[in-house]
Amino acid sequence: QAFVLRFPARTQSPETLAVSLLKRSKKRLIMILTFKQREDSQNITQEELNDFEALIGFTLPQDYRLHMFTHNGGVVNEDVKHINYPEGGEGISYFYEIKYGNYTIEQIFSNLKGKIPDGYLAIGSTDNCGHIIISLNNDNTYGNTKEWFPDGYIYDLSPSFTQLLNDMVLDEYID
Repeated sequence: QAFVLRFPARTQSPETLAVSLLKRSKKRLIMILTFKQREDSQNITQEELNDFEALIGFTLPQDYRLHMFTHNGGVVNEDVKHINYPEGGEGISYFYEIKYGNYTIEQIFSNLKGKIPDGYLAIGSTDNCGHIIISLNNDNTYGNTKEWFPDGYIYDLSPSFTQLLNDMVLDEYID
C-alpha cells in the first residue's frame, strides 16, 4: 500500500481544516480524513509550540508538530476505525489542542502526569474514550502511538503520528 499525507494551506479562521490521506487498498479506496477546529480553539504560533515543548521537557515528533501548527488539535469528522482493530474502539475521535480550548494538552499533561507511562504525552481521544498517547522517549519508541486507559490497559496503534492517520479507514470499509 502507498500512503501520501498532504497538509492544506494554513488558515486563520476556525473553519473546517482538511488533511487528505490518499490510500490505495485492494479496493482502490480514496479516503479524505478531515479535521474541524473546535469553536473555542484557534491556531497556535511557532513560539507557542516551542513554549509547550519547553514546558513538557521533550521535543515533539515533526509530523505531529506540523499537524498541531496546522490544526491545533481537531475533531475528526468521519467515523473511522484503526485498520488493525476492525472490531472498533481505536478510531480517532479528536486531538487535544495545545492552547485555546476548554480541555487542552497543557491541562491534560498536568492531570495525567505520573499516570500515563513515562515519556509519553496524551494527544487525543479514541472513539471509545481511550487516550491516544505518543512516545517522546529518546529511544526506538520515539513517535509511537498507543491507546491508554486509566485502568492501565495499553494497546499499540501505529509507529508514528503520520502512520496513525494513514491507519484510519472508514468504518463501513472494515472487512
